[in-house]
Amino acid sequence: MIKSWLFEFFRSVHDPIGRDNPATVQQHFRDYFDLWVDDEALGFEGIFFSEHHFGPGYSPSPNLVLAKLAALTSSLRLGVLGSVSGYATPWRVAEEFAMLDHLTDGRLEMGLVSGIPPELAAVGISREHAAEVHAETLEVLLAAIAKPVVSHTGKHFSFEDVRITPGFLRPSPSVWTASTSEASARRAGTLGLKMCGGFGNVEDLLPVYEAYQEGARAGGMPTGPDQVGIRRQVMVVEDEADRDRAAQLGKEGIETHMRVSTESLNLPDAPPKPIARDELIHGTPTEVADEIIRQCQALGAGHFVASFNIFDLAELRRVHELFGREVLPRLRAAEIG
Repeated sequence: MIKSWLFEFFRSVHDPIGRDNPATVQQHFRDYFDLWVDDEALGFEGIFFSEHHFGPGYSPSPNLVLAKLAALTSSLRLGVLGSVSGYATPWRVAEEFAMLDHLTDGRLEMGLVSGIPPELAAVGISREHAAEVHAETLEVLLAAIAKPVVSHTGKHFSFEDVRITPGFLRPSPSVWTASTSEASARRAGTLGLKMCGGFGNVEDLLPVYEAYQEGARAGGMPTGPDQVGIRRQVMVVEDEADRDRAAQLGKEGIETHMRVSTESLNLPDAPPKPIARDELIHGTPTEVADEIIRQCQALGAGHFVASFNIFDLAELRRVHELFGREVLPRLRAAEIG
């Protein structure tokens, strides 16, 4: 079985004029929440939100989105992939996740990442500092899951016998991270984190996924498909005649996302990075399902996280419905060894 998730960037209003109109923005919020509530009925396992700043998205605090969406849904799992540890303090990260664990009635999926360098650099945070803070925050979070009273001594944070309030539910939520290297994947496995990868071709990612499982075995942690996922860009169309159009639309969506992000952060012009062959999955529902299953089977991934670079909400809703109606059932029936 492959569990299907949505990776939600929560894009801002695409029209620059509407983006500065509070009423337009508020309606945009309402429309997105309506979409996510309807996604529950389509059978998605859950939605992962990501933390981003200064760019083309409304997600500086995905925890707020999760808290509201928890009250509007009943079975959808709600996750963050990830919360950027470099902007926060370890105790606040742990306590907010614990609160969300209760507010979601145990449907929370926790994710921590060190952050995107251009966003960090915009406020003077170096990649090295972010990595150090991330390691300490993860250590505190894992300690808080194990017991409510936590002590920690590190380069950036030190405290003794601090009570994390409230405590987590039992069983506690899964902790996710994103990995792109064998070293980080092996470390994630050793710690018992769940891992999500992406961007590269399957043959390039395979050593990363193997390193994760090796680390998990060495650390005496759970192994197998349910511990790892793959995130991909997806464009699905109903008719075979539109297959080439799907590829073009998917490519344009990725390029638009990168261009808008670059412009929002006032980054200097840079040549576009090539899109890995396996990064964009496109075609009819059957073709999309076959390719997802191929990649998940090759990597031993039991989770597929779909990202749709679609800026028009009506079109995004149509694609969600098509994916949910015709792709999800085949993924549920797939076997991952």
